[in-house]
Amino acid sequence: MKSRLSYFLISGLVISLILTSIFIWRNKHLKQIPEFNEQSFNAPISSKYIPANTDLIFHWKINPATVPNYIGNYQDKASKNTINKKISFIIDSSFKLISLDFANDISKWVGDYGSFALFNSNKQPLKDWIMVLAIKEDINIEKELEPIVGSKITDESDNPNNKSTTSKIEIVSKKINSNNSIYFANDKDNLLIASNPEIIQSSIEKINRNILNTKEKYKKIRLKENLKDGLLLLEMSPKKILNLIGQKENLFEMNEIDDLISSINLEKNILNIEGILSYGYKTEMPSKVIDDNLVDIIKESKFYEDFILIDNPNQYFSKDSVHPYQKLIAFLIEESTTFDYSNLFKIILEKSKGNLIWINDKDWLVLTRKSDTNKTEISDILKKENFLSSNLDFQNRQLEIWSKISTDENEIYKLKENIEAIIEEVDETYIWSQNLSSISNFDNTSYLQNYSNNKQKLDESNEFNDVLRIHLGEEKTKTVLNNFYPYILFKTMLGNKLRPPKNVDISVAVPTINYPDFIKVKINLKTS
Repeated sequence: MKSRLSYFLISGLVISLILTSIFIWRNKHLKQIPEFNEQSFNAPISSKYIPANTDLIFHWKINPATVPNYIGNYQDKASKNTINKKISFIIDSSFKLISLDFANDISKWVGDYGSFALFNSNKQPLKDWIMVLAIKEDINIEKELEPIVGSKITDESDNPNNKSTTSKIEIVSKKINSNNSIYFANDKDNLLIASNPEIIQSSIEKINRNILNTKEKYKKIRLKENLKDGLLLLEMSPKKILNLIGQKENLFEMNEIDDLISSINLEKNILNIEGILSYGYKTEMPSKVIDDNLVDIIKESKFYEDFILIDNPNQYFSKDSVHPYQKLIAFLIEESTTFDYSNLFKIILEKSKGNLIWINDKDWLVLTRKSDTNKTEISDILKKENFLSSNLDFQNRQLEIWSKISTDENEIYKLKENIEAIIEEVDETYIWSQNLSSISNFDNTSYLQNYSNNKQKLDESNEFNDVLRIHLGEEKTKTVLNNFYPYILFKTMLGNKLRPPKNVDISVAVPTINYPDFIKVKINLKTS
């Protein structure tokens, strides 16, 4: 039977470490928060103790004891004190998951960085873990540990399982219950805490030898070079974790992802999250990329609450789509459009290549190029669903309307007209909608001209091509997050005082190499 404790341990740490940063980010006085995003992914020195067979690793570069202090003047004094207490409660609760009292035993001496890892051993899958905490200067850690662990000291040289020992280290044990203990060891400026003493000893030995094979080490370095450094860092294998905890539901289409490497940064009122998603095999790159003119279109679109730019949607929504990152992109589009993800929009996605733009301003509309969209196939699908085509001259616009008559069964039968599609042709562009006002209000001719004519391609530092961009305003962002379980849980823990972000921006980029096996995801959450 899979360990429920392991599942809650993972969930608790993910929620507390990542979402606590949201509260730091919400404060308008972040002068003490350092910036790390000027260089590539760079784990703290505590990472050198992490074993090679880990399935999940967290790194942090801020003292957990100081996190509540960064909240500053959140609202009034009463609200600030309440929020600070709840953040402290979340941090304390996270450490209690591994039987440690952060407030009373750790906060006095803990330093500015640390690492935590879960990994799969031959004995107990995902029950083995190690935490490495930096120790403040001028701290006598042995004295600090005395009230925690008592006087029992285990000398590794007396342990028959450690015949290959290359270093001397004292391992201190703390009894949790009749069957379990946790273990401590001090190595220079770092305290190692683990679920069993063998983990600590192997971690010390790891420093003196390279136990990661060359091929795997190269892949890790290659992935990390494409990611900015961060205040919080995450390394994990979603495929292994979900399999080991018996998670059958395909969470965020993560079941096919071999490696996830992520960083979190804080910049004024924006929380920046970058991630590299790595897959076990390579695939051919999409034949097209988002055109450079879409950068101008984004500027033009700032007055729209929500918009999505998709490169070649057909490859993500067609029935013969095979690569797993295509499932992830399709999932992001579906979740971002929420209740506006209609049958018509799905058909347009399936039948459109090139670039597609979805805009939502009370009601949605879609722009596609005529040369990229198979309108005949879309019309045939509508015909099979018994929709009929008619023409409408409206405000000097020639519109094509697809509708059908049905009955409304209330107390009295009534006829009603269902409009499935409204289509306008402008130069080389199709405009699609299901609402007359959304098309009639859309009259930005420069928008359409730029969309149709500019052929230059966007290339980020000649290394990545964007294939998806999403911008959601406050209402859509709130709807999406309210369907995200960790956000719901965290919001509940804080007494429903967590305000939704003002907007969110998401982008997915593919490397410019011919056969990529990873993609880059960026998420920016803005408070104001």
